[in-house]
Amino acid sequence: MSGDSAHFRVEEVAPGAWAALAGDTGACVSNAGIVDLGDQTLVFDTFMTPAAGADLRAAAIRLTGRPASLVVNSHHHGDHVRGNQAFAGTAILSTARTAELIAETSPDDLDAYGETLADWIGALDRRLAGKDPDLDLVEYQDLELSRAMTASILASLPDLTITLPSQVLTDELVIEGTARSARVITLGGGHTESDTFIFLPEASVLFAGDLLWVENHPWAGDGHPDEWVNIIYRMKALSPDVVVPGHGTVANFEYARIFTRYLTFLCDMVKQAKATSTPLVKLIETPVPPQYAGWGSVGRYRSSLEALGARTGLPVD
Repeated sequence: MSGDSAHFRVEEVAPGAWAALAGDTGACVSNAGIVDLGDQTLVFDTFMTPAAGADLRAAAIRLTGRPASLVVNSHHHGDHVRGNQAFAGTAILSTARTAELIAETSPDDLDAYGETLADWIGALDRRLAGKDPDLDLVEYQDLELSRAMTASILASLPDLTITLPSQVLTDELVIEGTARSARVITLGGGHTESDTFIFLPEASVLFAGDLLWVENHPWAGDGHPDEWVNIIYRMKALSPDVVVPGHGTVANFEYARIFTRYLTFLCDMVKQAKATSTPLVKLIETPVPPQYAGWGSVGRYRSSLEALGARTGLPVD
């Protein structure tokens, strides 16, 4: 039985566990998860738009035979929580800080937000039409995806209702189902001030949220990369075999070694720039290392360096 949508495709990662992997329509942006515990259904994250969230809700019903009984928000970023409204009447769980950040960072003036998005679409269209010879294929594809994402967000605004989590996670919640169990865990903040993931012990499957990205440059400007690496090392103690990342394809947890090297590289770049008083404009001109050159969303590489460098007090120029 398929749970696919125009906005995402569903991949079974273990019996009773599915990854909902974002497509290229821009309505999802990130990945989500569905777990059949036997007597209840768990959904992990809800995508960027109400439309994608509604399709996720329908997919959970098709795959498990019942509506979701619990939704978990991994962190506050919009591409993981703006589909929450599709699960009206369902308990939505997050840490207290994640719920606060959703409330603090969600747009309160949707008209003004829409104007900003429309301006950004215009800028992207002009850049795409110009066929900048300095853009390589990966950068051009990133611009196309960014354009699709921004257009989807803009189209979603008339129907958008910011829906906050209704239940609070402290450290860990163990849910014992009749078929399998799930551990909902927070170890503090790495990607953001507060991050949550789900581990399925019987299947050794980890739904990592944005604590892990596969062949995609992560956004690191809201987080603490050193602590992020520590959280991933603590995840390793769970001995997961399969990881569903927040962005990218399903992977073996061994991929985490590649990702932690990337985060360490970012930290080292910023620390070296601080030690040598390198200005921000020079830091963000640092070329992407060859081993990461094929990763998607290369713009996040530069924006993360800029945000981390600014946080450490680097001079602008």
